Amino acid sequence: MIHIDTLIETANRLEPLPSSLTRLATLVADDDSDIREIVDVVSFDQALTLRLLKVANSAFSASIMEITNVRAAVLRLGKGMVLSIAMGTAVKGSLSRALPQYGLSQGDLWLHSVTAALAAETMGKFCKATISPAAFTAALLHDIGKLVVAGFLTPDIQSYLDRAMREGCLTRMQAERELLEVHHGELGGLIAQNWELPESIVKGISYHHTPEEDYNEETKPTCYSVHLANWIAKYIDLEEPPEDFWPAEVHVSREFLGMTEESLKSVCELVAQKRKDMPERY
Repeated sequence: MIHIDTLIETANRLEPLPSSLTRLATLVADDDSDIREIVDVVSFDQALTLRLLKVANSAFSASIMEITNVRAAVLRLGKGMVLSIAMGTAVKGSLSRALPQYGLSQGDLWLHSVTAALAAETMGKFCKATISPAAFTAALLHDIGKLVVAGFLTPDIQSYLDRAMREGCLTRMQAERELLEVHHGELGGLIAQNWELPESIVKGISYHHTPEEDYNEETKPTCYSVHLANWIAKYIDLEEPPEDFWPAEVHVSREFLGMTEESLKSVCELVAQKRKDMPERY
């Protein structure tokens, strides 16, 4: 069986993010940050500058006037989307890997992650609760811990997990926690913490399956929004989701965020459409 310390050590050894990206994440998570600081960080990264200008002028952003500078691009896209695009550039390669241990082919995890980020971004217009811009990035990274867990899932351990889910009626997350003493959400939170990302992102990743376990009133909305975004992405990932797709826990998150069932349906429709335009953004 895998020792929990080995999992944690491996999570902490992942390649760190560029310092500029860590700085950008800190600014986005700070409600009092000045947009000039965000513009300064972006302006020093030529590749990111070009990427943001391209997205700001694409059909995705529905821009009417041509955007020609970083400040205008940041104002047009919003700081949450700016961070999500920047983070996506850094982690796309890792999240595009095939993870057969989770039944994921090449590109599947990336598509799911981006869809969750789009959901977190979109639901803000339908919620009574305030969705932090940092939630977009937490949703994008919510399954980053799977990269670590998958590396240790030998056929024998995989069979233990499958049996625990089948015979013990456990979810995948519950089986991981029972057999490995830690699940992929918690490992993902450790990775984000090691990357020195803001607490709201760390907790959004850590508790994306169990938002009720976060007792911090400031970060709890992010946890619930990432939880709901994950389920919305799962719904859209299916070609024909069943009518009884949504479990009770989804409605708990929906109600916590002040979203109606009709609004949930609208968000799903909008996100599905946005995903078609995704190449313009990522």
